[in-house]
Amino acid sequence: MRSINDIWPARLAAHIKETQTYLRYMLNDHLLLVIMFLLGGGAYAYQQWLDQLPPHFPSAFLMALLLALTVTFSQVRTLLKEPDIIFLLPMEKGLNHYFQRAFIYSYILQTVQMIVCLIILAPLYFQSGEGEGINYLFLIFQLTVIKYWNLWIQWKMTHFPERLSQIMDKFVRYAVNFTVIYLAVKESMLSLFIYGMMALVTIYFFKITRNKTLQWEFLILQENRKLQSFYRLANMFTDVPKLKAEAKRRKWMDWILSFIPYKQSNVFLYMFSRSFIRSGDYFGLFIRLLMIGVIVSIFLPLSLVSCIILPAAVLFLTGIQLTSLYKHYDALFIADLYPVPQNVKKKSFLRLLFTILFIELAVLTIVLLTQTNILFVGVQLAINALFAYIFVYMYFSGKFLAR
Repeated sequence: MRSINDIWPARLAAHIKETQTYLRYMLNDHLLLVIMFLLGGGAYAYQQWLDQLPPHFPSAFLMALLLALTVTFSQVRTLLKEPDIIFLLPMEKGLNHYFQRAFIYSYILQTVQMIVCLIILAPLYFQSGEGEGINYLFLIFQLTVIKYWNLWIQWKMTHFPERLSQIMDKFVRYAVNFTVIYLAVKESMLSLFIYGMMALVTIYFFKITRNKTLQWEFLILQENRKLQSFYRLANMFTDVPKLKAEAKRRKWMDWILSFIPYKQSNVFLYMFSRSFIRSGDYFGLFIRLLMIGVIVSIFLPLSLVSCIILPAAVLFLTGIQLTSLYKHYDALFIADLYPVPQNVKKKSFLRLLFTILFIELAVLTIVLLTQTNILFVGVQLAINALFAYIFVYMYFSGKFLAR
């Protein structure tokens, strides 16, 4: 690199190259086929739901709820690395161009994601009679401005890395975003008042952060968290050397392990169960996907087809997300010293995975009982229990564990 301005293009090129490398493993033919199936099923269920939409359905409320999430959770991808705190920190004043380009890159990427969400919500907007095409285009324009404001505020908030400050920032911005988006969908003039408040907040943050230096440790920590999230996803399809294992105590869940009988043949079942509860983000992924399934089940009127597809999609995504758990102990030679046959490891993992998916299916079934008739729920329970068994003991066992 000839100058400091060459750092960002080099970092971005390396980041894109690494991402493309892992995406080649992730977007294989089988996964693309499943994604196409899920998209087709989801589109059909979405259309069925729109056709059954009651006249006074609060579509503006639902749109604001979802769109506020897409604009609130913003983060500037700085592509910083741990050595930068030593080598780049002394040149902080000369890095304005670097961070400006990082901001623009992040804004474009996240705006595209937001527009995809807006395209998905467009049928709901028009079906509920909220407005016409020109109104929706103006709404998209407003959201691009709101997105820019959120990303800018988030960047300024990196000067205040305290956990409470970060939580309050997201909470307040979500409330503001929800309000202004709801008013914008309703085409209310009150949205101008909220925009005025946002302008005042912008001036305030500009003044209080003008002379503050960057919090390098916090920025690097944020970037590492983003990278590790991607690595965990990629690790489900191929080995990722840069993936770092993290552990969380979760002592309140230790009672679950007491259900595993204390005997030699259960050594891997115990290890995998403990890792699911405490290591990495396995348990968090499970809870997040389950909550998404529960929320969608509550808000969407369900036909027999969607009643089957929704739990199946959640089960499949959960199963795929947990594939990396099988290789969690591969780097530890002590696991190979246990006096148990090697096939016990495979059987133990499949047993745990099927148990996790069945628990997830049971929770979704209970939720569905409150949303639709018992016949639909019974049919989906039988079909999805069979799907979970085939997925674990045939598809997963043959495709992933055979590698």
